[in-house]
Amino acid sequence: MDGPHLGVVLPNYGEAFDPGRLAGAAVAAEEAGLDSGWTTDHVLPPSGHAGVYGTIAEALVAVGFLAGSTRRLQLGVSALIVPQREPLLTLKQLVSLDVLSGGRLITAVAAGWMEEEFQTLGASFGDRGRRLDQWLELAGELLRQAPGRVVADGPVPVSDAWLAPAPTRPEGLELWVAGVSRHTLRRAARTGVWHPVALPLRELRSMAAAFRAEAPEGRVVLRLAVTVQDRLEAAADERGRHMVAGPARWVAEQLNDYLEAGADGFVVDLGHDRPGLEERIAGFAAEVGPQLLARRPAGT
Repeated sequence: MDGPHLGVVLPNYGEAFDPGRLAGAAVAAEEAGLDSGWTTDHVLPPSGHAGVYGTIAEALVAVGFLAGSTRRLQLGVSALIVPQREPLLTLKQLVSLDVLSGGRLITAVAAGWMEEEFQTLGASFGDRGRRLDQWLELAGELLRQAPGRVVADGPVPVSDAWLAPAPTRPEGLELWVAGVSRHTLRRAARTGVWHPVALPLRELRSMAAAFRAEAPEGRVVLRLAVTVQDRLEAAADERGRHMVAGPARWVAEQLNDYLEAGADGFVVDLGHDRPGLEERIAGFAAEVGPQLLARRPAGT
């Protein structure tokens, strides 16, 4: 069996943002043999969140930038807040990035949580989940018709348009669904990949079981902050959420517990906004990666 999917959060945001550092981290992930590198999506957050998300390169633009710096690494957005964006333009941008990167794009989509940002962008907040569901349906309908003339009924009608090129995969874009609500699980069952963030082990186990009750062949890829260090300690990520911090062997044991509980892989934040990220990426790949269990057999 293959090993678990291993991705890393890239530094397209944070006070230490720098284009060279962003590209360097992606190259380091590729050279270390990781599967994927991930940008984070916010556009114009309110000043109250500026300490974390105020300095940020737009996620899709950053993916395009990184596609030119890498050759093998899959490039993702975790997570794209689709209801903040114009739906048809978003679809065209994703298809274009997929084609221009040689099929390396992964897009985790989410309904979003930062209400003030929705207001700034002129997007309604209360119906964001419904509009994400509508976008997933619209994207599937249009991509089944591409390349060529596409039409669609519904909340975003398309009476006559031409969508080409088509995505590189016959089944369309690779879409994951991010979030930790029960409705997120139903949404993820449609795309086949659930992408929770910072869930403790017990919650991951129960929710992964619920997800696979609806999608037996589905995959679970957890985003989780990880710090490999000599001392073992309880810690929290930049937003106060669950994370793992300790020696490499202990970190591997924690991640293996997640794999046994139903995860198929991880997108780890190794401290995207601290100096030495490239070295931490290489260290994680060399010290933790080889200790991880093989991927859960499909359907179990």
